Amino acid sequence: MRIIPNLFLDGKHAVSLYRGTENDQKKIYPKAPKSYAAHFAEQGADALFVVDLKGTERARLPELKAAFEGELWWAGQVRDLEALEWLFANGADRVVLGQGAEAIFPAALEKFSPDKLLAGLQVSHYDEAPAVCERYVKMGFKDIVVKDMNAEGTLFHPNFDLIEKCRYFSGAHIYASGGISEEHHVKLLQDAGAAGVLIGRAFFERRLNLAGLKARFEHE
Repeated sequence: MRIIPNLFLDGKHAVSLYRGTENDQKKIYPKAPKSYAAHFAEQGADALFVVDLKGTERARLPELKAAFEGELWWAGQVRDLEALEWLFANGADRVVLGQGAEAIFPAALEKFSPDKLLAGLQVSHYDEAPAVCERYVKMGFKDIVVKDMNAEGTLFHPNFDLIEKCRYFSGAHIYASGGISEEHHVKLLQDAGAAGVLIGRAFFERRLNLAGLKARFEHE
């Protein structure tokens, strides 16, 4: 299982959202995003998932890549092949395409291959998610980020059943995002078959230790 820190960008700030919305539980972190990227690198991260929430921060990609030597995964408002070309040319190793980009899924997969692309699924209604994951695999994706919008930023707990069903019905590598705040959560997601976990707020607020999680879960 891979342990991947999640860096959300909103303007010049690193942030975390509560259930994916702008509300009074949104957290804004004080340091420059590249400082957090460098910190995660020092903690041993070999991949960093960057989410450009408003699609306005692509120009930060080269500086983040310079601060982080591992794989840089990028997501956020990517809607056309030209944007994909720019991202790959400027430091992105993989790009997550969300549901808003479904129109370009076939062309993107043909041009860049499933090794460079992941599908991103924001889930609010759990019953629909396994079938969507299955459809994405039939389109050619091998890796899917499943973000539980009801759990994002809550530090409560992930929906383990959701991840297990998405993996079982699709056969994809499922990366779980949302609600992770305890080491036990990571163990349960591993038991559910997750290929990896994406963790944001719990790292920023020091509820979890990246190096410790990697030592336990990436070598089992």
